[in-house]
Amino acid sequence: MTTRGAVQLASLVWSFGLIALVLRSMPTSLQRADSLPVSASQPVDLAVPILRNAERFSSAGVGYAGLTPNEVMAWRVIFFRADAESTFLNLLETSTPAGHLYALAGLRFGNDKAFERAAARLEGRSDRVQTVRGCIGGVATVAELVAEIRKGDWVRDYVRGSDFPRRS
Repeated sequence: MTTRGAVQLASLVWSFGLIALVLRSMPTSLQRADSLPVSASQPVDLAVPILRNAERFSSAGVGYAGLTPNEVMAWRVIFFRADAESTFLNLLETSTPAGHLYALAGLRFGNDKAFERAAARLEGRSDRVQTVRGCIGGVATVAELVAEIRKGDWVRDYVRGSDFPRRS
């Protein structure tokens, strides 16, 4: 029995050690703390910096639990505001490549001319963006994602809140 107890204790210590190493190598947060306004009085004051600094383009539900990413929640905060179009147009000029895609998705059901201008500008880009669709991470070019946004896949899922965009 003593040997069995020692083996169990050793495997428990090994597991905790392995978990500690994995957690130590993970980033401490997805958003830099200094990039978010500390005294935000309105949800949009937090939503804009989240999209401006987005590092990946995510579906409405990610991971095993299908949680809604901060970027999608921020997108929804902006999308349902009266000044959504001007906010998304501003994000097209001031954000990361992933932020550009969230902004384009925000223009999808608004002003058709603004959407077409922005889409035409982005669909020629070949830079790559990290994506998360459900439990699957990947990389796609901006042009590929613009084509999907044109079809409305991502936007419909952001608005209705389903798990992830369906691929045609």
